Amino acid sequence: MEIRELKSFVLLAEQLHFGRAAALLHLSQPALTKQIHRLEEELGSPLFERGRHGTTLSGFGKQFLKEARSTVAGFERLLDRAQSVARGESGHLSIGFGFHTLELVPRLIVRLRETAPGIGFDLRDMSTAEQVEALREEKLDLGFLRLPAPEEFRIVPVIKDRLALVSSPALPLPASVSLADCRDKAFVSISEERAPGFFSHMLRLCAKHGFHPRVVQQVPEFTTALALVQAGLGLAIIPESVGISRFPGMKVHALRDKDAAWSVGAGWRKGDTNPALAKFLQILKEEMKNQ
Repeated sequence: MEIRELKSFVLLAEQLHFGRAAALLHLSQPALTKQIHRLEEELGSPLFERGRHGTTLSGFGKQFLKEARSTVAGFERLLDRAQSVARGESGHLSIGFGFHTLELVPRLIVRLRETAPGIGFDLRDMSTAEQVEALREEKLDLGFLRLPAPEEFRIVPVIKDRLALVSSPALPLPASVSLADCRDKAFVSISEERAPGFFSHMLRLCAKHGFHPRVVQQVPEFTTALALVQAGLGLAIIPESVGISRFPGMKVHALRDKDAAWSVGAGWRKGDTNPALAKFLQILKEEMKNQ
């Protein structure tokens, strides 16, 4: 039994006229008759009765029509959904991101929903290490990763960021302070477990300037670190992209060292043919061109 035979049966059952049904199906009348005969032979019972008063459904045909209509309608829905997914108009994406792309990702999603409202999203705030693992396990379709990223992924560079030193009136620093001047200061940091790439970067930069930072408190979020700096617990090294607008009186000291900079890129598995992913990447690349 083929879906085209079911479609022919349903239409003929509605028209009850072989000529009209064949024309609507763009078939010859003999071709339609052969389809119905094949279907009747497979089912083991006639679907129509042909007499002086024209074509009518048999008793079996009336019962079979209910199921056939349901099956054809379900197939049409499946076909519509599949074609929509193939065009990138619907589907699903799981996206990982961090503080660097906290503004970018929502903006991209709003733009994508304008053209493909049928695409659903899972958004997960994760460190680069967590995103890399989730990409490998196919729990994410795309992540925003600290570069360089593993060569197993395709990458589009997205954002550049820098480390910055933050102080507060509780522990003031001169405007011209250097990182080396802070060797004896206490530091608050985002935890190594939460952001191992960032934590390692901070340690490398401090080591380049001749010291290992005395971290008195590790925290899971940069906002928590800033709150503790404001309270006077210590200094903090944060990404410039984090910002301190919510913490009055705090001061950002730029670190001009070239090794304070790094980049973030969008990464996804090579060979991933998810049409929704292709649509998202198209929007992302357009956003990058406009920056």
